[in-house]
Amino acid sequence: MTTVLPTTRQALDPEVALARLLGRLHPLRPEEVPLGDALDRVLARPLRASIPVPRFDCSAMDGYAVRAADVTVGARLNVLAEVRAGQPAAVPVTPGATVRVMTGAPLPPGADAVVPWELTGTPETGGSPVGELHDDVPAWVEVHDAPRPRQHVRRSGEDLDADDLLAAAGDVVGPAEIALAAATGRDTLWVTRAPVVAVLSTGDEVVAPGSHLRGARVPDVNGPVLEALVRRAGGVPLRLPLVADDPEALQQALDALSGRVDLVLTSGGASGGAADLVARLDGGRHPVEAVSLRMKPGKPAVLGVLDLEPGPGGGPVGFVGLPGNPVAAMVAFEMLAVPAIALLGERSGVAHEVEATAAERLPGADGRVSLVRVRLERIDDGRWQATPTGGERAHGVRSLVGANGLAVVRNVGGVAVGESVTVRRTNWSGARAV
Repeated sequence: MTTVLPTTRQALDPEVALARLLGRLHPLRPEEVPLGDALDRVLARPLRASIPVPRFDCSAMDGYAVRAADVTVGARLNVLAEVRAGQPAAVPVTPGATVRVMTGAPLPPGADAVVPWELTGTPETGGSPVGELHDDVPAWVEVHDAPRPRQHVRRSGEDLDADDLLAAAGDVVGPAEIALAAATGRDTLWVTRAPVVAVLSTGDEVVAPGSHLRGARVPDVNGPVLEALVRRAGGVPLRLPLVADDPEALQQALDALSGRVDLVLTSGGASGGAADLVARLDGGRHPVEAVSLRMKPGKPAVLGVLDLEPGPGGGPVGFVGLPGNPVAAMVAFEMLAVPAIALLGERSGVAHEVEATAAERLPGADGRVSLVRVRLERIDDGRWQATPTGGERAHGVRSLVGANGLAVVRNVGGVAVGESVTVRRTNWSGARAV
């Protein structure tokens, strides 16, 4: 196989590079999923009530269905029948009579109210108030409290009318939306598709975590962390075996993804070194571009689409080649992959940003945007405070613990203590949830 060297890298602001990537992608086609699989998915179509809720007039209490206008305190009514939830109400209520009903049972024809059993007496109690509801239906009941029309009756459609809008397209499905869908007789929902994202670590030096480390080998950090980040971003990760610095092996790994994935993430090999094979995809068969991002960390990247069959969502297969350094890879993922996954899955792609006060000096970067890992905390007056969690260099993996934001520093001189800075909130560490 002929090795194709990448063309001269173009230096791009991260926002420009992202716009180029997103311009080549489009939302995936929606899918219909069972209710049990719909949690935290995004509705692709409005959710409307298909039936009224309740579907029919029903009893809200265990008791006796009556005609309110015919019943006074002390009246004795003949009990004609009993109706339980799920049973048809075949026997109508007539003057001087009643039908015993259980909660949720259809209201018998002719009835417009329900007297709770606790407010009745029976032959067994000599007409005195009943202390316990027995399985045997009494011959008659004596009413101790005159009911009002519609008392303890749930009317058809009083909760939801057919075609009521329950949730709009774009809303995230929670347990409440699942309850609403089930209550209206649905067993599926149309949701946006969660992109299938391949995660591929490259490099002769990396081995699977837990493997014996020989010579200058290092554990694969990016594979596990990118898999976790993809899940957090709303994608479905497909973790692949490690690929060595071999052009044929890389191409075979990519070809094997044809028709299977919507987005491919690689880590490592994105710079301009002799062994950086991902960067050399630029100028080859796949329409991708090796770029130099004006940000720190996360400068080298490869962006575009792959010449593969469309994935499960029916769109072009996007490609994001991330740096090999774990921290740089995570930062680049936040800036590039998160918006791409959001676009494919039609989730909100706008990063949650807050204004915070710098608790310590935040370093800048000459000619680049400095993305500083920080810990966001509320201070006494309710404002956000940003404290850097590690050193200025990209390889500070320890700085990830407690980091829940990236301070966006555009000044070369950095941000001084007490000055304001924009922070992109992240969901990296479980130790400092805010």
